[in-house]
Amino acid sequence: MYVYRHPVSPPQAVPATSPPLASLRYLVFTPLLWGALLFILLREFIKSRKPRGGRLQDLPLPDDLQGLVHEELDVGGGVRLHAASFGRQPGKPLLLCLHGFPECWYSWRRQLVAFREQYEVVALDMRGFGWSSKPQGISSYTLEKLTADVAGAVHALGRRSCTLLAHDWGGAVAWAAAGRYPGLVDRLMVLAGPHWLLYKANLTAEQMVRSSYFLMFQMPIFAELLLTHTDGALMDAIWRSGGPSSPIRRGAASAADVEVYKAAMLQPGAPTATLNYYRALLMADAGLLPFDKEVERGLRRRLDDLPVLVVWGAEDHALCLSNMRNVQEVAPESEVHVLQHCSHWIQADQPEELQRILDDWLAAHPLSPPATAAAAAPPAGRPGAARPLPPPTTAAGPPAGPPSAARPEPLHAAAGPHAGQLELARPPPPPAAAARPEAPPLPQPPAAAGPREAVDT
Repeated sequence: MYVYRHPVSPPQAVPATSPPLASLRYLVFTPLLWGALLFILLREFIKSRKPRGGRLQDLPLPDDLQGLVHEELDVGGGVRLHAASFGRQPGKPLLLCLHGFPECWYSWRRQLVAFREQYEVVALDMRGFGWSSKPQGISSYTLEKLTADVAGAVHALGRRSCTLLAHDWGGAVAWAAAGRYPGLVDRLMVLAGPHWLLYKANLTAEQMVRSSYFLMFQMPIFAELLLTHTDGALMDAIWRSGGPSSPIRRGAASAADVEVYKAAMLQPGAPTATLNYYRALLMADAGLLPFDKEVERGLRRRLDDLPVLVVWGAEDHALCLSNMRNVQEVAPESEVHVLQHCSHWIQADQPEELQRILDDWLAAHPLSPPATAAAAAPPAGRPGAARPLPPPTTAAGPPAGPPSAARPEPLHAAAGPHAGQLELARPPPPPAAAARPEAPPLPQPPAAAGPREAVDT
């Protein structure tokens, strides 16, 4: 593993691209892979298999999740998010977990157990996934809606702020939520989840090839069949085949683990809803859907004074390390860890090392007493809106719309994120009686800005 902290970091700690042969390999094998997938999906379309859902009560959960409580959080707009926790603990700070694609709350099972003594740990099914609501239409899955869900979940839990832990798509949403709602996030921990503007600014030929599935996911029916064919066989291929998109560590996921992911993905409406994340993002970027101005301002806001931890797998098949270049321009208080022999599935590949990093970083960035008190205090006039769900069984048997947040001030007249330029501005000063002036844009970072000091462990 190597680590770098800003502003001091080594020039080559985050390479811009992989060697040319690596890019050539992806270019050669991607058409072959797509051809094979097309053959499989056409065959499965003829068989006309239907998704088989699964009830939370019937999931084969491990013993250490005995006593887990499942609730539905009303986040507004008729959307309810499924939340898993060990019950309300108002005297402890809130740790909110956002998963990636194609996962669900269960990807945080180890963190639910590891942090239960220090935090009220809540793992969500994001909208469209698992046992959460699945609103109709691509426009229901824009960053505007997804970030509002985060604020809505925090307030539905009776809190003002949280420590946010997120992976993959959850990470992309977490970056945007932290910028859109100043004060909502006390500390941010992102695993293999790029900031959308950094992703675009750092886009390389190799990353374009690795992200080619974005285009495949735009196809109706075809993409849904990819997720559901042969009773969710894609989940077996991802988690247990040992292929290029699988965890590196043998035994990273058990057959019982995969059954949970299958049950989540094969819930009625889930395949289309989860794919709509990709469809909404590209359509908004292309101007086919409106890109919310408040989200745009949030993405362009520099997260000054927000402690940020970024963890990446050195052998991530989906997201190049170049996505982290110039992360200090977004988050000056950021710390980056790159785990060797680790894939995109960081929680599964290196659970012990990840937990050590999280523990050490949280200990080094404690919440201030005012932040702790604010995080534990429910918003005035906003009781938590949650409805309990029946408890699931475990391997040992049965266990005994968001409120409107303060809108950020306009920073400067800039084109939307689809302009492809990284233009950041500092957040506005604290509220005052007088009108606040617009903050001027920051100068562009120098071309050579990069890490300068590495620590190998």
